[in-house]
Amino acid sequence: MAGRNVPPATPRSSRNVVPCGSCHLCCRMMTPVRPEMGDDPSSYQTAMCFTPGKAPYLILDRHPNGDCVYLGQFGCTIWERAPYECRQFDCRAIFKNSDRIGRKLAVKRGDMSKEIFDRGRELLK
Repeated sequence: MAGRNVPPATPRSSRNVVPCGSCHLCCRMMTPVRPEMGDDPSSYQTAMCFTPGKAPYLILDRHPNGDCVYLGQFGCTIWERAPYECRQFDCRAIFKNSDRIGRKLAVKRGDMSKEIFDRGRELLK
């Protein structure tokens, strides 16, 4: 698309370093697959996400319990080739860059779980 302002793809090695420990809360979110950020949808098991009021978009597929299909017993099974959103996600930043009203609204709308905000707050201490 001519004139479209698309950010450059992020190198595969670019990743936020988050001290997750055994936490895998973000692996229970709807994780978009973003070709414009360098993700190759054909290299992932995906599904379409249909959200009222939004255009459908590709996400990493989920198990019936809501877990990402790539969440294994010991964590992410595709960590080395995880999509952009996984590499950039940082619950600390999500908490830090929001205020109480914004967090409540995000939880109410289903955009983010309260547990993610709580974990971000915990890691900032």
